[in-house]
Formats: sequence, C-alpha cells, structure tokens
Amino acid sequence: MTLDTARRSAHGYLPISGYGLIGDCRSAALVGADGSVDWLCLPRFDDPSLFARILDARRGGSWQIRPTVRHGARQQYRDRSNLLRTVYSTSTGVVTLVDCMPVTAPEVEDHARARGELRLVRLIECLSGHVNLESVIDPAPDYGRAPTRFISSSGHFHGDAGPHHFCIQSSLPQVRARQRFTIRAGETVAFGLRVSRAGHCSRRKWSAAHAQQLARDTQEYWWRWIGGCTYDGPFQEHVWRSALVLKLLTYAPTGAIIAAPTTSLPERIGSHHNYDYRFTWLRDAAFTLYAFFQLGLIHEADAFFKWLRLIGLDHPKHDIPNLYTLDGRATAPESTLDNLAGYRGSRPVRIGNAAANQLQLDIYGELLDAAYLYARFGGEISRAMWDELRPVVELAIERWTEPDRSIWEPRAGDQHYTYSKLMCWVAVDRGLRIARHFKLPHRERLWVKTRREIHSTIQKRGWNAHLGAFTQTLDGDTLDAAVLRMSQTRFLPDHDLRMKETVAAVSAKLSDGGVLVRRYLRSPHDAGKASAEGSFLLCSFWLADAMAHVGELDQAQSLFERLLALGSPLGLFAEEADSVTGSLLGNYPQAFTHLALVGAAVNIERARNGTLGEKGLPARSVAAKVRTGHGRRIQPVSKHSAPARSPRNS
Repeated sequence: MTLDTARRSAHGYLPISGYGLIGDCRSAALVGADGSVDWLCLPRFDDPSLFARILDARRGGSWQIRPTVRHGARQQYRDRSNLLRTVYSTSTGVVTLVDCMPVTAPEVEDHARARGELRLVRLIECLSGHVNLESVIDPAPDYGRAPTRFISSSGHFHGDAGPHHFCIQSSLPQVRARQRFTIRAGETVAFGLRVSRAGHCSRRKWSAAHAQQLARDTQEYWWRWIGGCTYDGPFQEHVWRSALVLKLLTYAPTGAIIAAPTTSLPERIGSHHNYDYRFTWLRDAAFTLYAFFQLGLIHEADAFFKWLRLIGLDHPKHDIPNLYTLDGRATAPESTLDNLAGYRGSRPVRIGNAAANQLQLDIYGELLDAAYLYARFGGEISRAMWDELRPVVELAIERWTEPDRSIWEPRAGDQHYTYSKLMCWVAVDRGLRIARHFKLPHRERLWVKTRREIHSTIQKRGWNAHLGAFTQTLDGDTLDAAVLRMSQTRFLPDHDLRMKETVAAVSAKLSDGGVLVRRYLRSPHDAGKASAEGSFLLCSFWLADAMAHVGELDQAQSLFERLLALGSPLGLFAEEADSVTGSLLGNYPQAFTHLALVGAAVNIERARNGTLGEKGLPARSVAAKVRTGHGRRIQPVSKHSAPARSPRNS
C-alpha cells in the first residue's frame, strides 16, 4: 500500500481501500495505511465501538502510531495470515508496525474469560537506523457517546466505559494519550490493549518479548488454518486472502457468521443507504459455508449448524427471521447515531437493521442447500437437525406463491421475485434429496408436486422472450443479476440456451463497460444509464462464475482478472465499487464479495479442467466417503436433473 492510500482527505478520511482488517474471530479492527486503528468494537463485533474514526474523523476516536517526520508507508499481510504489517520509511531509518488480535486463547464467551483479556497487540520493530515515532490514543467509547475519562497511571492508559475497563500497556515505562519515543535498529516496542470488567484493571506484566511470542503464536494459528485449503489453482493468493477474510467473519464462541465487520459505510458517498452488517444473515452465512466447502474447509460448518440448533428454525410464529445476533437472538431495533457525521458526511449512521422483519423467501433455499452440501461433505443430518430443517421446507412449500423482499431487501414493498421462487425450488429439491437418502420423514407426494410446480412457473413466467433473459419478477420485463444463480443451483443445465442468453443480457445491460455489474435495472429504460448506486461486486463475480458455467471460459477468466484489480492493495473487497472511479464503497470487507470471488475462482478452474459438471464441488471432496446409515451415498445435483416435465424439480 503506497503513501497515496495512506493520505487522508482534507476532512480526515482515508479511502475505504486504505484499510487492512485484523481480528480474532470474536471482533475485528480496521487499521489504516497510516497506522491508525479507526474501527474497533469490543468485546465482540456488534458491541459499541471504542474507535470509530472511519465514521467521524473528529469525534469517532482512534489510535495512531506513525513517524513524526515525512515518511513513506507500505502495508502488507504477513504471508498467509491475518497479521498486518505497516512499513514506515524515513530519511533516518525503517520501522515495521505489526498489528494483530491474538487467537491463541480458548474460544469461549467473552464474559466468562479471564480478567484483563488481551485483545490487540501493536508491535514496533526498527529494521535500520533510528526513527522518531508518535502514539496518539483517543478512545471514544460507545460510538463516541460515553462521557468517559481515560487517565495515565501506574504505567498504563486506561478507563471504564459501560461494563468494560479498557487498559493499554506498553514495554515503554509509561503510556500516555500522546507520546513520542525514538526506536533504534534492533529495538522493539510493544503495546497491548486489554479488556476486563469495569473497575478491574489487569496488573499482568507486559514486555516486547511477550508481544513477539503472541504474534508468532497467532501467525502459526493462521498458517495451520489456511493449510487446510485444498484450492491449488492459479488465483491462489486471492483465494487464500478471501478465505482468511471469511474466517475472520466467523464468531468462534457460537459459530455464527457475520455479513461484514462494519456499519454504515455508504453504498454511495453522501447517500442515506448506510446499514449495519454486523449480524448473521441466514443467506450470507449459507453462502459463506458454500465457499468454505469449495475450499475443503469444512470444520466451520459443524459450528454453524450447532448455532442453527441454538436459534431454533422450527419457529413457532410460522416464520424465520432473516438475521440474528451472534448468540442467536433477535436483533435490536434499527436506530441512528446522530452524534456521528458518517463516512465522508454520509448519514445516517445506523446500528441495528430493520431488514430483520422483512419476508425474504429465498433464505429457505439457501439454508437447505447448505445442509445438503454439509451432508455431502461428511456432516451428519441427525433426526434432531431434520426436525429443524423440515419445517423450513414446509414453509417454502406453503409460502412460495407469496410476494416478498428477496435478496436485495428493498424497503419499498413486496414483489414476486424470480430469485425467491428459484430458492424455494432449491429448498424443496434439497429437502427431498436429504430426506430420501437419510430415510427421514417427509410428505413425498406434496414435495414432489410442489417442486414440479415451482420449476414450471419459473420457466413460464420468469422467462421473457423479448428481453432474452430470465427476469427480476414473474411476468416482468426488468433484469436482475440474482438470476445468475440459476447456474450455481443446477436449476437448468448449463447448455440450456436460456441460460446463455441470460448471461449475455446481464453482461450487456447490467454492466458499465462489461466489468462492474449492477444488481438490477429499475426499469427497462435504465439500460446504459449511470446507476444511482455503486456496482455490486458480488454480482460482478457471479457473472464471471456464470460465464464459466455456460462455457465462455475465456470471457470468464478475463472478467475475473479485471475484477481482481479493483480490490484494495491488500486484496480486500467492499460490497460495491463506484461505476465510474472503481473506488470501493459499502461495508468492508464484505463476505458476499469474497465468497463470490472464491466461487468464481474455483469454477473457472474446474471448467478449465473439464470437471465443472454434475458435482459442482472441489476435487478433493470427501463426499465420496459420505454414506447414510442405510449404506447409500448422497448423490450430487445433476446438471440434467431439472427438465421442464420432470416429476422433481432495490
């Protein structure tokens, strides 16, 4: 990362691409290329922030360590890990700042952990010469709302905020809000941020040697984890980084998976489309599991399905919420933080998310597809788990004819979205496959009949011959990139002409220059016009994936490689990109984008090797070893398994 991405605007903001992500699978921090921790919520992802400079350059709070003189800055990850290194070069010497959140402690709930838990390590090492540095600590607890006094005493810088005590220690004799120090070749200075119960300050000894050992242990942890990745294609560096990001978005104590570690980074600068993504959407989590499956990283699925049992899918109120807190509870009502200016003046800043109460029928299919893949990779679909999953299939059967808000969660009203019907079909199809092979109770005739009806309805009312594509809504005339998922779900064979034409239509009419793809057109007359929102990177990678499925391999790889160039210098992606400048927009990093990158990379490579056919799973899958209690193997979804007259399937 160059000095350009480390330079703040006149109003004090870095570009979104100017941040690196670190985390410990319980919370995460954004560290700017200028050495400033501008976002950190503790003890967990969805707790109030301690530092939120990214949402208000003056009042948000931060912790910055940098040279006191003119310098160059370069940011990089330590090889195959989530340790972030910032290299500062000055006229007198070179230093490195390594930031990490240790993951060596037992992964249990925060409130049950030992007093004075270490959550952030900042390690400065001088490589040559000498460098004068400055550390400026400016906490702003509870999104800058808490009237908190931090003081320097007993060598620490600390204070209470709500139920928590925050304490920063150092190998320096004293830690102050603002201090300068000089470091020479061979020397190391270390800082550590601890969290404990309010009124309890840890007196544990702290040293540079201890910090170095924690950094080594944390790096070893990430090396061991990414070592389980089975992908060995040509885009290995990007796939590994995406996998590491997705792992950081898992919440270890419960197995929940969040959509992004931030809130209210805008979809367009100055717009009001700013939302809180620090929750578990069932859809996003299911997609994330699929990416893990594609890479042979199957252990996260065990924890997630335990979390599903925790939340209870057999919901007594005849519905399933779309998103949950990290411990499976309903989310708090959406509210705004009027004290924060928002990223580059983009207000409001929101906490909570009103989408929790929308009807989104597509989540049924995403859950059942994840369960189906879980079984194929060796997971056990027990009778107790089936008692949770079967009601989801029944809900899809009962409600598939209703209008909803679908995947894009518009706040203006319900419609009959083609994508939602598609995923209801997936719910019934995968439910049937699981039930049959595990000999689990289900209503065979009704399920088969409904699967056929949904499939027929989508083909008749979701296809628009004049548009030459499947449409956003039944009997509609507008495009929606979500229908690209038809190829991934095996709704139609890849060689079906309608799939090829749909891919061509999305590429021609939903993209600006053939690279960045919008989610949809608001009307048929919007084609070719500048979009009011950024282009969705998820949809852009989906297009590359779909091109691989329909046999356009060269186009798929070309698009994929151009999309990679739009990531941050660290290989991180936000939710969107500006259609003109390519600047990253929206919450960051975004699980949606990184999981779609993984899927496209895997499927392009499988298409090149001639294995993108029936299984749709990685070559080193353990699926061939999976057998039910009756000695029968879960069969893959065939690309020929969905003919129109088959008795199965804002």
